[in-house]
Amino acid sequence: MENRPPARPGLILLDKPAGMTSHDCVKEVRRLCPRHTKVGHGGTLDPFSTGLLMVLVGKSTRLASFFQGMDKVYDGLFLFGASTDTFDCDGQVVERGPVPDWKKISLNEVESSFVGPQMQVPPSFSAKRIKKQRAYELARMGEAVVLEPVPIEIYGLRLELAAEDRLSFSLRCSSGTYVRSIARDLGEKLGSPCHCLKLVRRSVGSFSLDMANPISEPFSEKGFIPFDRIDLSIPSVRVDHREERLILNGQDIIAPRDIPGDAGWVKFVGPKENFVGLGKVEGRAIHPGIVFHEAG
Repeated sequence: MENRPPARPGLILLDKPAGMTSHDCVKEVRRLCPRHTKVGHGGTLDPFSTGLLMVLVGKSTRLASFFQGMDKVYDGLFLFGASTDTFDCDGQVVERGPVPDWKKISLNEVESSFVGPQMQVPPSFSAKRIKKQRAYELARMGEAVVLEPVPIEIYGLRLELAAEDRLSFSLRCSSGTYVRSIARDLGEKLGSPCHCLKLVRRSVGSFSLDMANPISEPFSEKGFIPFDRIDLSIPSVRVDHREERLILNGQDIIAPRDIPGDAGWVKFVGPKENFVGLGKVEGRAIHPGIVFHEAG
């Protein structure tokens, strides 16, 4: 049966539908798994958004931060003439105003002004923590939420006029970027209240939406990547049986000559093509950071 959970850990590339939270998707996958199976995700999508959600099963959940840190590609629609408290179509309208006069605006110049490294203020309705509470929890209680700006980078932004009151967009950006905040900032720049009407996540790192499974068939082989074949877009270091034992015991190994001292994280691949763990290059040594034993 295509929907039967695999007997091994791995990564599910899921096409999240609109209206479901990322947690809803995780719960649905967990419901189909054997009891006590760990299930998590590698970066949330807002309920109104659709597209690629990385769902992690078994010991793969320990890799969540690596997927969260990957670059993302999105497309969608920005709607002008109204802004909302959440900066998206699920929020309450808080301001209305005229749409921009597109004849007086160079979209190429607007695109260029958003590209590059910058500091971005996250939305008040976000999962950012203020002390021990999520920002959205405080915002829903009517409290004023002011979040500190965070560093992000926009590598590319393409805008096209889709209708009198909306722009279609495609965006390539770093992790931590809030597309809803871009809608807010774009509205401020063009003098028209704006929010994100549609958002689709097309890719996360080297993983793309066309590889993904629907929520109705999350375990279809098309979008399931077995644990040992997960690509984290970092260098691989092949180790022999002796080095594998050292790594599993938390001991350093000597870095191969082709691995530079500033390589950062590397993936250990064992003699049976098994994913042994992750290590951090420190000079000519590699220190194990996360290790995976056969079980799990």
